Amino acid sequence: MAAAAQAPAAAKVVVSTSPRAGGGGGGGGDRKVVPVVVAAAAGDEAQSEMHVLAVDDSSVDRAVIAKILRSSKYRVTTVESATRALELLCLGLVPNVNMIITDYWMPGMTGYELLKRVKESSQLKEIPVVIMSSENVPNRISRCLEEGAEDFLLKPVRPSDVSRLCSRIR
Repeated sequence: MAAAAQAPAAAKVVVSTSPRAGGGGGGGGDRKVVPVVVAAAAGDEAQSEMHVLAVDDSSVDRAVIAKILRSSKYRVTTVESATRALELLCLGLVPNVNMIITDYWMPGMTGYELLKRVKESSQLKEIPVVIMSSENVPNRISRCLEEGAEDFLLKPVRPSDVSRLCSRIR
């Protein structure tokens, strides 16, 4: 008998947008509620499954990559900006991330800037980062790979792209 599919769990977390980390005293930084969607793979082994953080400002592209990853039994957390992804990673609100898949061009912080920040962080630098883009710009691709990206995927991302990536990263 087939198990019923579970809907993604929606959570809201509060993050500080203050430029000061851990500033003491009263009147700290601004705080805002951040929606985060986490979808777990079906079955009891979900805890041991690979956890992917998907970052894209396009809700359609986020949904497509999440669907492809979930169909391959990966746990997925989606966020709409590189800034939000970095906040959640640094605060430990998305634990046990095995891979980050991010769009290259987003408002605010680009996927390239997210890649650089992840690779500069002693806590995050071991997480493989994959950049996605709908634009095939060779110098952009080279720059991302030189900066430490695991791969650079052209959109639309296909299930075969994800299978190839995940088999290399496990």
